[in-house]
Amino acid sequence: MMIDLQNYISVREAARQIGIHEESLRRLLRLGSPPGVKIGGQWFIDKEQLALFAATYDARTGKRSHLL
Repeated sequence: MMIDLQNYISVREAARQIGIHEESLRRLLRLGSPPGVKIGGQWFIDKEQLALFAATYDARTGKRSHLL
């Protein structure tokens, strides 16, 4: 299976963008939300999936916001 890494972002950059610690994001990736792929021991997140996740994630509480 070949993955186009142009559509993916590293954990370091993704964590910076959404304002959480890298380890916190890795923990969330291991739990499956947001979905990511592990390549050579490093996690990568699809940019679209990160945008969807960031829209509902509250970095202050560490929980996803509930939509009405």
